[in-house]
Amino acid sequence: MKIALSADFHLGMRQFNIQQRWNDFLDAFVKVTRKAEQCNVDVYVMAGDVFHTHRPHPGVVRKFLREISSVNCPVILIRGNHDSPQILFERYGGDVLHLIRDVSDTVYLDRRNPIYEIGDTCFIGLGYVSFQANREIRKLVQSVVTDVETKIGVFHQLLDYPGVPEERAEVSRGFLKSLGLDYILMGHYHVAYSEKGLFNSGSPEYWAFDQAEQIKVNLDNGEETVKPAKKRGFYIIETDNGKGEFVEIKPARPMYCITYETSNFNKTIHLPKIKEHLEKYNIKGAMVKSIIQGRHEFGRMNLSKNIVLDKPLIHRTATMLTPSTVLPNKINTIKAQTQYLLERGVAKSEAHKVAEWMEHNKEKLATMRSSLLLQALREVLEEQKD
Repeated sequence: MKIALSADFHLGMRQFNIQQRWNDFLDAFVKVTRKAEQCNVDVYVMAGDVFHTHRPHPGVVRKFLREISSVNCPVILIRGNHDSPQILFERYGGDVLHLIRDVSDTVYLDRRNPIYEIGDTCFIGLGYVSFQANREIRKLVQSVVTDVETKIGVFHQLLDYPGVPEERAEVSRGFLKSLGLDYILMGHYHVAYSEKGLFNSGSPEYWAFDQAEQIKVNLDNGEETVKPAKKRGFYIIETDNGKGEFVEIKPARPMYCITYETSNFNKTIHLPKIKEHLEKYNIKGAMVKSIIQGRHEFGRMNLSKNIVLDKPLIHRTATMLTPSTVLPNKINTIKAQTQYLLERGVAKSEAHKVAEWMEHNKEKLATMRSSLLLQALREVLEEQKD
């Protein structure tokens, strides 16, 4: 059997409060669905969060129904944490996914109707569980009695994937594999992942800047590193051989996260460098986030009005500057004074020379007028050049 696995379409999401992103998520759904149809799959599984809210816009629902009506195979849905709060179908007669099941040929797996058999395969599905997920999943799987050859679990939970903090994982991969299922199809985690018998397709559209292309620039030495964006798409799984192929889908627009790092941020020195580098990403329709990390005398500062790109769909600037480790009232040694000047962009040799002079003349500094002080410092720096 050939299965298409997708999840986390989040239809109806107006990301960044921008209309184009509403369209982008819809377009991603259309791309995946039509590509799955071209692959001649036997079953099309959507593992939760088809919609971004449990009250999707009627236009989004109509678009969804029109698109799946042309799919020539069973379409299996489970609910996610976004598109269907548990209370809606347990107390108030159903949710939007029940409605879609009633007016279309889709298969909606929930607590009351958790299984779907086709040929020699049984799909066992349970939507998002917010409390005691292990117990609920085990209880459901163990309650299923079937003679079919292949059992496939479909769930929407965060697993202990590589890189996921232990305290955030709701269910472990080892636990799911201990349930006797031949395949496990997952949703909820927005990054594609697979291992033997377990597949998570991720979201077909960029969800956050941690999934974007990551560029890191060291403003002190000019070094630059680039990590490609997380791939977007869906899985085609062949139960005959156990293999899964990831089918990439090109997102609607590029997404970049650029981090500028420096040990001593100086607005006069570093801002022009940042602006010059960012011009490479001044791309029409792109999504760009620039982050400035390092130390600064006053810590965090707002530079959003100083760094402006006019072509991207969105450009956000975040400063993650921490206060200088050398405070003015702690500058009482040549070493501390040198460090203080270095943090403000003064060259190392000049900073040390000025620090030495100030240490040797600290008694005069208390009574010296500012004009005389500036003249004295100029003379010190001129001597340094000579």
